[in-house]
Amino acid sequence: MNETDPVAIRLAQDDNGPVTVGVVWFLCAFAAVFLGLRLYAKITRQQGLWWDDYILITSWVLLAVESAIVQACRELGMGKHTWLIPAENRDLLFRLTFIGASISCFAATFSKISFGVTLLRLTKGKVYAFVWFSIIGLFIVMLPSAMLTWIQCRPTAKLWISSIEGSCWPPIVTVTYGYFNTAFCVIVDFALALIPWMVLRHLKLHTREKIGLGIAMSMGFFAGVCAIVKGLYLKDLTGNDFFFKGKDLTIWTSVETATAIVGASIPVLRVYLKNSIETLHDRYHRTDYEGNTVTVSAPSHSVAIPLSIINPKSAKWSSVHSITEMTSLRGGTPPENDIIVQTNTVTIEYFPQRQ
Repeated sequence: MNETDPVAIRLAQDDNGPVTVGVVWFLCAFAAVFLGLRLYAKITRQQGLWWDDYILITSWVLLAVESAIVQACRELGMGKHTWLIPAENRDLLFRLTFIGASISCFAATFSKISFGVTLLRLTKGKVYAFVWFSIIGLFIVMLPSAMLTWIQCRPTAKLWISSIEGSCWPPIVTVTYGYFNTAFCVIVDFALALIPWMVLRHLKLHTREKIGLGIAMSMGFFAGVCAIVKGLYLKDLTGNDFFFKGKDLTIWTSVETATAIVGASIPVLRVYLKNSIETLHDRYHRTDYEGNTVTVSAPSHSVAIPLSIINPKSAKWSSVHSITEMTSLRGGTPPENDIIVQTNTVTIEYFPQRQ
């Protein structure tokens, strides 16, 4: 290559590596914050962790490994034009790239499966069966995507050493299946995002509360959008300069997983934040008006309760007490791990008489 050629100089300076590495690590850290807050919220409320939590943790660990592999690939020349990467680095670079691609398949799928497992506790009947179908389908459809890279050539080493004897499937085979996998994931993401709205429709909650819960439980919709964008860049796999042009595909693969992790964490954080605000309100709300009775009001009736029953004579301050009746979405008393419960809260205010 002519070192004085302006085009050659510009090509030598092209480097998508720093941007790619920076973005994937940012996404990994961003997802870690939400996952950490989710776990903190559950542990501090003494709910304990369930299968959906462990699956989501696994997804994030795989995302972190994927990010580390991208970092290692960057050190070997990823981000530069393929012909500018030192020949001694290419074999290892190809291997790490294929390993990272397989890991990313599991990371993205587990992040979606985690939310599906959460929905298993909130659904029943045909919807429950559909959620199971989605979980199993996501895993089965993902496996060929993770494995095709390793079985498309015989011997496998021909993937990164083109000079050795052997044969490979046309690259379009892998790309075509990638489109199918993406389409299936998008459909499942959108379907699972709609299920909370179906469940909430039958609950006697205020419209505002239903909308808040529905939005919080439908963040998987954005993971589906990210999957669509990622699918648009699958065509880069068939090019001859993937290590430079594959920046967008690499980034959007991480975006999809990180978005799913964040989306699965938001419902738990919403409940935790709402309960924390209510607790602070009950703790610090004070008044000094007079009164002898309190009224317990519900949508259909109200009951007057003598002050002496709930307020000791020695009380110097009035207070507010909230009585909450919780009902599981599936009926009966909710298990301690339920994320969404139907709540009926009655607030009691009592006012001590001035002496």
